[in-house]
Formats: sequence, C-alpha cells, structure tokens
Amino acid sequence: MIKQQNTACPATDEFLAAVDISAGQRVLQVAVGDRLLDPDEVTTVAGDAAYFGDPTGAPYDRIVVTAGVAGISPHWLDQLAPGGVIYAPVAHGGMHPVLAVTKRAAGPHARPVLWGDFPPATGPLRPDALFHDPHRVLRGPATYRVPGGHLDLNEDNYQDLWFFLAARDARITRAELDDPDFDPARGCLAKHEPAHGTAWIQTDGSIMAVGDSNTALAVVNLLLAQATQWDKTLDRPQFTQWQCGFQLDDLVSHPLWLPHRWQLSASASTRFSPVEPRARRWPSTTRPAVTSPPRPRPAAAPSR
Repeated sequence: MIKQQNTACPATDEFLAAVDISAGQRVLQVAVGDRLLDPDEVTTVAGDAAYFGDPTGAPYDRIVVTAGVAGISPHWLDQLAPGGVIYAPVAHGGMHPVLAVTKRAAGPHARPVLWGDFPPATGPLRPDALFHDPHRVLRGPATYRVPGGHLDLNEDNYQDLWFFLAARDARITRAELDDPDFDPARGCLAKHEPAHGTAWIQTDGSIMAVGDSNTALAVVNLLLAQATQWDKTLDRPQFTQWQCGFQLDDLVSHPLWLPHRWQLSASASTRFSPVEPRARRWPSTTRPAVTSPPRPRPAAAPSR
C-alpha cells in the first residue's frame, strides 16, 4: 500500500485508492476535515454531528473520516453494515495513518492501509485528555548527536520504523528541534520523555537529543535499543503488517474506541512476542529512564 513520510495530508487519489470504494456501495463521509468524496454520491455529516454519524442512512458499506481523530465513535460502528469498513486517520505516534476498521465478534479490529498525517479534528473526536504531544518545535541546541550509519534507513522504511516504535512506546511523537543541524525534511520521529529529555532519529540514521546530559543519554540509548529490535529481531516489518484490537475509553465526555495492543499479523510474527499495551493517557508521573545494552556512545554537541 502507498506510503508517505511527510506530514501533509496524502493526495486525494492516494486516499481514495486506499479506502476501496466500489460502485453501488452506501458511503458515509465524516467530514471533520476536507471533503474528499463527491457529495452527490455519498452521505456527508460534518461539524458537531460528526461524532454521531447519520443513522437515517444506515447501514453503510463504507464510513470515511477525513481528519485525524483519536479513535472510533461507537455510533459509526453501530451504523456499519455487515462486512463494512471504517477508514479513519487515527492518531499514532504524532501522525495519523489511515486504519481500516471492521467489526468482529470480539470487538473492533484494525489494520493500517496508508501512512501519512492529516489535520487533526477538534472536539469530541480528538479530546485533549488523550494527547501528550509537545510543542511542535522544542528548544535547542542539541545535547547529544550520533552520526548516521549504524542503522540503514531511507524514506521507504522510515515510516515502518516509526509505526513500530509508536506501537511499542506511547511517548513516540512528532516534533522538531530548534537547532541549525536539525533538518525536518529528514524526519521528525521523536521519543519525548518530559522529565528526562527528547531524542530524534532521522532518515539517515542519525540521532539528536536535548535534555540533561545524563538523562538525555538514557533516552537516546533506549531509542536505539527499540530501533535495533525493529531492525534485527523483527527483520524490519512493514507498517501494513500490524493489526490491533480496540479498547473503549468511556472516561471522556464522548466515549471512543481506541487502538489497543498492536501485534504483527500471523505471517510476520514468528520471531516476535506481542508488544506491550500503549498507555491510554499520559501518566501522572513519568517512568524513570531505562538503561539499555551497550550502544554507540554519542558525542556531546559542541558548544555554540
């Protein structure tokens, strides 16, 4: 399936290819962002009503969401026809990859079909209580730098690494660094530990970090250990090889089904045990920095 690294909304033709709409299907467009489907051929619900869908036209073969959301509205699932699919850009590691969500006997199930980012929705579909994103640009300069080369990355597999890390660690997000050596075009994948520091890995395999010299180094080491697990232990699974169930979060004003316990599909999981569940909310206290097996030791950034 099509992959995209940058943070712009994927092109309309790529998105429409991913959502797999066929002639004669009944389609609901949840237009909490741009309206990407022809309004003459689909039912459209927008604004504050988007969370509730449109039961008058149900059941729908396809429900297509056009902005980044935190999870899936229970109303959309109620309005889905047997065998139907919800396509929604759901928050994952600071991005919004498009998930194909279906109903199973055990509950909702999803697989990612398109990498990218979408403008975030507002209101009950993306409540602030479920997010811990830092400011888009963190203050520099970098405390540590590790040159590229020990991890072979490119634009095609960078998003595979990003998806894995976000499935493994709830503190993976998207952020930039105010440092002349930081180029956002090389990627903004960050591990953000507010009490300890933030570390970035970019498409050339280089690492940069900010924070206290000791604690930031621990964040760097942990990020390298996690990246090495994707690289060596799992043999670099693609983001489309993942799947997940959902967990209903009813502690917010409008309950949402949130992705829960990402796992590799059966064909890709022979060398891997299930990943740990992601935190549902930003913890009240941050976990201590964790030391990892020996990694290339970064050099302190020169003073400026």
